[in-house]
Amino acid sequence: MNIKRIEKLISDAIDTYNLDLSGLTVFTEAANGNYVVTPLIAAVAGSDRVFAITRNSSYGQVVDIRNLTLELAQKWGVGDRIEVISDKIPLILSQVDIVTNLGFVRPIDKNMIAHLKPTAVLPLMWETWEFREADLDLAECRRVGIMVLGTNEREVGLDLFTYVGYLAVKLAFELEIEIYRSKVVVVGSGRFGESSVKAFDKLDADIKYIDLSAGNSLETESAKSTLRDADLAVLVEHHSPICLIGSKGQITVDELLTLSSHLSIVHIAGNINRKEIDNAAIPCVPKKSAAPGYMSVATDYLGPKPVVALHTAGLKVGEAMARMRLAGLNPVEAEKKVLHQLPLAMEFATSHKYTQTA
Repeated sequence: MNIKRIEKLISDAIDTYNLDLSGLTVFTEAANGNYVVTPLIAAVAGSDRVFAITRNSSYGQVVDIRNLTLELAQKWGVGDRIEVISDKIPLILSQVDIVTNLGFVRPIDKNMIAHLKPTAVLPLMWETWEFREADLDLAECRRVGIMVLGTNEREVGLDLFTYVGYLAVKLAFELEIEIYRSKVVVVGSGRFGESSVKAFDKLDADIKYIDLSAGNSLETESAKSTLRDADLAVLVEHHSPICLIGSKGQITVDELLTLSSHLSIVHIAGNINRKEIDNAAIPCVPKKSAAPGYMSVATDYLGPKPVVALHTAGLKVGEAMARMRLAGLNPVEAEKKVLHQLPLAMEFATSHKYTQTA
């Protein structure tokens, strides 16, 4: 980990998004790897107090995460502003202005929401179409007047979807797929699919795209013809929960091997039967595949820049919401104003009405 580079990235991102959290208290996560940055961004951006929750997980142990977070905080002169905690303490929750929706903070359920003050806000560190009810009780937030907006990852200067293509390229190299003149088939839709196609095309791959958003399916003869003799299949389907590969999927493992006995797979997103793929000895990275709707490997695997950029932008959305609420605007008024003034903020496509204002 290049600490000096991370410090520079954080400073640049705070300047880019004009993030100023002075007078505001933030509740976020403390994590390891490149995800260590979030409480540090908040503190460096002037937050009076940052509470960062963590716990033991397959990614790291509490003691190591706390030590790294506080070590960097001390190094950057904000050690007195960050407190690493292990529980959602009601007294702490009642103080915070901004709550992020990151891993160790989730789930943000009715019990947690009950302890937040009425003017607390929830910036989502992703776009609103990625909303999952298991992570956040949005209906309860709306009922009690807690503002929730997403972060527009497509905004000029952020454009995080571009990183997905380069993430797929990195994983392809790990499979010893040279890319240049290799036959690569991208299977997916939306910006994930488009980004992946562009990244491989730039490296002169023999690139083909099975766009699942255009009514295509791996069951069709056209798709099977596209997969024939492919060196690599890149799965980037982040929308549909339909099983793509497996005995109950659109194409079976045996059918895949019949089409291309030397096929390898990069799995970023999409519903697959990983056990059947592994049993067939098809090279596939990463080692574990995430459930539908989640990414098996996130863009932080490339480096710290996409995490720093997204989380700084997300905190900017939080800052804008919090300032409006503390100025006395009700949630409906505040949301309209934030969306008008800040292109980074993203509303929900479907209607989530407030049943009361605060």
